Amino acid sequence: MKKTKMLAVLMALVIIMCSCSKAPEAATGGKYMLATGKAGGTYYSLGTCLASVWDKYSQSTTNITTTSGSIQNIEMLLKENADFAFVQNDILHYALEGKEMYEENAQRGISVVANLYSEHAQFVVNASSDIKTIPELAGKTVAVGKYGTATEAAARQILEAYGITYDMITVKYQTFSEAMDGLNSGSIQAAFAVSSLPSANILEYAQTHEIRFLPISLTQSTAFKRNCPFFRDGMIASEVYGTENSVSTVCIDVLLICRNNMPSADVLAITSALFNNTDEITAGHAKGQDINAVTAAETLVGSIHSGARQYFDNPGEENKKEDKKEEEEASSQSESSSEAE
Repeated sequence: MKKTKMLAVLMALVIIMCSCSKAPEAATGGKYMLATGKAGGTYYSLGTCLASVWDKYSQSTTNITTTSGSIQNIEMLLKENADFAFVQNDILHYALEGKEMYEENAQRGISVVANLYSEHAQFVVNASSDIKTIPELAGKTVAVGKYGTATEAAARQILEAYGITYDMITVKYQTFSEAMDGLNSGSIQAAFAVSSLPSANILEYAQTHEIRFLPISLTQSTAFKRNCPFFRDGMIASEVYGTENSVSTVCIDVLLICRNNMPSADVLAITSALFNNTDEITAGHAKGQDINAVTAAETLVGSIHSGARQYFDNPGEENKKEDKKEEEEASSQSESSSEAE
């Protein structure tokens, strides 16, 4: 009798443990805030498209907010004023490691949902310039981006990888759009930008000026790759801006991130809706063609949230569950109709 009772207790415990360890199913009906970027920019327009798709397929309600970009987006997440956000992976690296604008102030509590697409580092010179390589910028005037921004940090790190420090050049803390007049007049010999291809500002300049890009390579030095683990090798194809030659460069990734404490079921729902419907995203935004589940989990910075990881380990699984549910409902309705007849 005692053995029978003990066996029954053990079986009950096993059932409880199995039910507790079962992976969470995707949530529906969530309410979220997505931090994007400046109105009219890529982050904002892409965010509007993504939110529309995941609201449609996860029955969520997502509000979009404009921001100044990656740094503000991280701040909003940590203050729980946003649930999801876009961020450049170099900014996330600085935040997690307490470097650059986050020096001695390392941030925690952020997870990666997906690696979405790449932005390219671009050192631009006029085609008529005698500057062919980054070391030849010594003694020149160079626009490196606004002081303290991720663009400026990237410019400084790339220059240093090639042996060029700020005291060897005349630094202009200007964006590319601000540097165009200087490039045109010759008072600025090179300008730096980080953007998806093509950059609207560089494309505008290239329509009336012949330009070249200075080549950049991760193999320049082991220290470069060690100090900047967020960079990937990339290429600026000649057809992007109508240049004479294609040129090698480095890229950073644009990530979709969330708070660590976001429920796995919510993140699973968003990830599933996003990657099971990339065709609709591609139809709604040019960057959609770069978004796919194969590269989405390949992040150089941070860790993938458990909810997103559940999707990437079993892509399309939620679609199968939904299809099965619809089949069961259709079958049930058919049986009901037959009984009524």
